[in-house]
Amino acid sequence: MLTAYIDESLRRRPNDWNVYAMAAVLVECAHHEQVRAALESLRLGKSQRLHWRDESAKRQLTIAERLAELPISGIVTVCLYSRGVRTERARRRCLERLLPEVERAGAATASIESRSPEQDHLDRGLLTGLRATGVVAKSLTVTWQPSVSEPLLWAADAIVSATTWWLDGRTRCYDVLSERIHMICLE
Repeated sequence: MLTAYIDESLRRRPNDWNVYAMAAVLVECAHHEQVRAALESLRLGKSQRLHWRDESAKRQLTIAERLAELPISGIVTVCLYSRGVRTERARRRCLERLLPEVERAGAATASIESRSPEQDHLDRGLLTGLRATGVVAKSLTVTWQPSVSEPLLWAADAIVSATTWWLDGRTRCYDVLSERIHMICLE
């Protein structure tokens, strides 16, 4: 069974379009423990999780190289938006495209990084609408959880962050991962 782990990245760019992206990392259940162990081994010291923006450029490259060796793939939706557009609208656009893609890829379950009860409620409302219109099947199980409780969410954080940083010209990590990433740019 294939499972999707989903996280987002936001890049505010004062002199250009802002970037909101969401990544789903797809992992076969048979590989969950292998991938979790690899991600756990990358944590430093007493850190509770891997978080891309907290890592040095050298560590980011190490993380990207390790992810490229693992049995995972990624789907990333990217929304470029102007300052007049609310961030939550950009997130909705990414998620409404990403969830059907995850389902088409064969995932039976999707786990989204929890933001807060209020923000997760907004995602649930979107999911309800997508199910009501038949865009996403009711059989796709979707849950929300904090990233400290699920290392597989760290892979989604790394892939989505490498993608948004690539859009800002920091290409090295994305280039390492690009064969594993299917990127979808939203209009």
